[in-house]
Amino acid sequence: MKKGKMKKAIALGLCTVMTAAMLTGCKGNGNTAATGNGNSSDKGGTSEAKSVTLKVVDWESDEMNAAIQDAFDNVFTKEHPNIKVEIVKGSYSDYGQQLAGMITAGEAPDVFQGGYDMAASFYQKNLLTDWTDKVAAEPDFTKSLYEGTMSGWQLDGKTYGFPSLVNVYGVFYNKDLLAAAGIKEPTADWTWDDLWTMAEKLKKPSEEKFGLYGLDTSGFGIANISTSYGGAPLMDKLMGTTKVTVDDKFMEQATKIQGMIADGTLPKRTYEVTNQNSMFEAGEMALLYYGQWEVDSLLKNCPDLNWGYAPTPQGPDGRTTTYDTVGWMSPKNLAHPEETWELIKFMSSDLYQTVLKATPVAPCAHSASASVFYDVMKEKGHPEVAEAVQTMMETKTKNGVRYAADWSSDAGKVWDPTYNDILDGVSKEPVTKLQDVANQINAIIAGN
Repeated sequence: MKKGKMKKAIALGLCTVMTAAMLTGCKGNGNTAATGNGNSSDKGGTSEAKSVTLKVVDWESDEMNAAIQDAFDNVFTKEHPNIKVEIVKGSYSDYGQQLAGMITAGEAPDVFQGGYDMAASFYQKNLLTDWTDKVAAEPDFTKSLYEGTMSGWQLDGKTYGFPSLVNVYGVFYNKDLLAAAGIKEPTADWTWDDLWTMAEKLKKPSEEKFGLYGLDTSGFGIANISTSYGGAPLMDKLMGTTKVTVDDKFMEQATKIQGMIADGTLPKRTYEVTNQNSMFEAGEMALLYYGQWEVDSLLKNCPDLNWGYAPTPQGPDGRTTTYDTVGWMSPKNLAHPEETWELIKFMSSDLYQTVLKATPVAPCAHSASASVFYDVMKEKGHPEVAEAVQTMMETKTKNGVRYAADWSSDAGKVWDPTYNDILDGVSKEPVTKLQDVANQINAIIAGN
């Protein structure tokens, strides 16, 4: 899992591109011998138990890929002696565009990583293997996943991929800085009002220091707050969105965030965020709203930092959280569909039994493998991380963090300038203007 919110957003949301070395590594892997529904075209409907090599492409770190390859060699291949698996390395500018071209040319890897939005786009363009029949034949596989984590990998009753790691977003806190400010540490049942009170006390406008860094103040972030106050989700459906809604609860929370930006409690929408993680790791920041993957860096690089982690706060209607999974999918016309099915099941479940011990970046959508992440956090002296992450994984109401549709860029062009100017106080337009912009987005959706 990529570290850094902006890097991850680029990798997942914009779906970036691979190098010629990757093309060479996957060329000839043969997406020619099977139909696109995951069923082998071999006689009898199954692949013969001959030796095959499957290629995998991901965007993980060298350290994590070493752990993944070790799991392939010493767990998966021992259980499937006829299947060898190789990770193909590459760089990541125009990842999605290059993969689409590779699939069309029959040169794609057998399994590749992506976000749920990329998976939906590829499925709608008929670029992916449809695993629906396999899922129906082995229902226990998807039943082993956390509730709701398959939502981004199914559309119109079809399954085109599987979640692997899940991102949740909570608040990292510096225990020493909170104590120095006379502020109690957050607990698992804290509220948004608790967070706002803490941030208000911690801000130092004269020193250009904010009370809280990293908060998702996008429309998706506002909706995640407003739904905990009884508001409507920004999107009516995570997949196949037909309507966006900016209701009174959304505007109330947007107005509150606007005020906290104005008084220096929160950074502006245009604030440069590239150094916020290093600021927290250096002990210069008390509160950082961020994804759980930062724990891996803190454990490795900051042994003397006295820190903790709390879940996303809750509102009067309980806690709501965000839906943000990465996962695995396969191109259409697989040469070895039966072997690939066995591999993709392993990669969405038991793979992480060993990988997360080496690189504990995220819980797994597979509940049994997720427990490895929780256990590692407890072993490392951070049981509050395990509690916070598990709390968010088990939260029922989940909101999207991006549109999973090809019209998303058009929607952003309409929404972002007006939204950013209103929240940053640049525009004199009222917050109610956002309802007009939402109507423009709905027109774009209808047009698509």
